[in-house]
Amino acid sequence: MASRTTAVPSAVLALRLLTLALLAASLALIAADKLNVDSDPPQKYTFKDIHAYRYVLAVAVIGCAYTLLQLPFAAVSVARRKRVVGGTDDVALFLVSADVVFAMLLAAGAAAGFGFTYDVKRYFDGVFRDTVQTPEVGRLHLDVDRFFDMAYASAGLMLAAAACTALMAMLSVYSLVE
Repeated sequence: MASRTTAVPSAVLALRLLTLALLAASLALIAADKLNVDSDPPQKYTFKDIHAYRYVLAVAVIGCAYTLLQLPFAAVSVARRKRVVGGTDDVALFLVSADVVFAMLLAAGAAAGFGFTYDVKRYFDGVFRDTVQTPEVGRLHLDVDRFFDMAYASAGLMLAAAACTALMAMLSVYSLVE
C-alpha cells in the first residue's frame, strides 16, 4: 500500500499509464480506419484524406510522446518517495503547466474528431435516406457508418486521455498546496 507521501505520485503514475494506453488505442483506431468504395474505379479513403483526422492522429502521436517523456518523472517520484512529481516545487509547477497545455491539446484533438464526424455522418445519413435502397447502397451505408464509428471511438478515447491529463494536473496542484 502506498504511504501518504507517495499516494499522489502513485496516482499520477497510474494515470500516466492509463493515458498512454488510451492514446495508443486512439492512435491505432484512427490509423486503421479505412473505407473502401466499390466503384469504377475503386476508391479507398483513410485518415490521410480528411484533415480533421490527420489532426487527431498528430495529436495522438504528440500525446504519446509527451506521456512517454513524463513517465520517468512519475516513476522516480514514486521510487524516491517524493511528495510531488518532479522532486521540487519548481519542477512540479512546470510539469503541472505542461499537463494543462497538453490536456487542452488533447481536448482540441478530440473535439476536431467529434465535430467533423458528427457533421459528415449526419450529412451521409441524409444522403442514404434519400436514395433508393439497394443491397449495394445498404452495404455502402454500413461501411460509411463503420468508418465514422471508428473515428468516433478514436476521438472518445482521446477525450478520456484529456480527462486523465486534467486529473493529473489537479492532483499535482493538490500535492503542491499540501
